Amino acid sequence: MSGAGFLLDLHRCVGCGACVLACRIENGRVEAAPWRRVLPLNLRRHPAGPSYFLSLACHHCERPACLRGCPSGAYEKRADGIVVHHEDRCLGCRYCEMACPFGAPRYDADRGVMSKCHLCAPRVDEGRNPACVAACPTEALRMRRPDSDEARPTAALVPGFADPAGCGPSIRFAPPAGTRRAALFTSIEEALKR
Repeated sequence: MSGAGFLLDLHRCVGCGACVLACRIENGRVEAAPWRRVLPLNLRRHPAGPSYFLSLACHHCERPACLRGCPSGAYEKRADGIVVHHEDRCLGCRYCEMACPFGAPRYDADRGVMSKCHLCAPRVDEGRNPACVAACPTEALRMRRPDSDEARPTAALVPGFADPAGCGPSIRFAPPAGTRRAALFTSIEEALKR
C-alpha cells in the first residue's frame, strides 16, 4: 500500500508561500519554526533565468528515520501512512532531528519538545485536505491519498532530492512544463550526474 503524502506540481508552484502561512495558522505556529518551507531553485542563480519552487514539509516516509531514531516512542506511523508525533511522549532529545535527512522535525525551545507536520491528520480524518493544500491558489500542492493513481511511485523525484531507497519519502513531483522551465530541470539533472 502506498501511504498518504504530497504531490507538488513544479509547473504550477509560483513560490507565493500561501501553503506556509496556512500551515502556521492552522497549527498555531505563527511564532515557532515553520513545518513547511518554500525553496527556490535556479541552477545558476540568474535573476532572469527560469526558476521553480519546492514546497516541502514532512514527507511521511515509508520507513521514517524520525520514528526509528526516537528513543521515547513519540512517533507513530498510522495505517494510512501519515507519520504523527506525540509531543506528550517527547523527551526533547532531538535524535529525530538528527536522523531525518529532510529536516522535518523542528525543535521548540520554549516547550523543550520536537514537533513536525502531521499532514493535518485531524482535517484528513474529517475528509478535508491539509491546510497547505486547501490554501494553494494554483493547486500546485495536492494530497495523495493512499492507493490512488497519484500515490503510485511513478511520479518524478526532483534531481538531487534524497535517494528514495533510504527512508522512502512519499512526496512526488510533477515536472515543470514549458520550454525554459523544462530545460532548467534537465540541466539540473545533467549537472548532478557529473
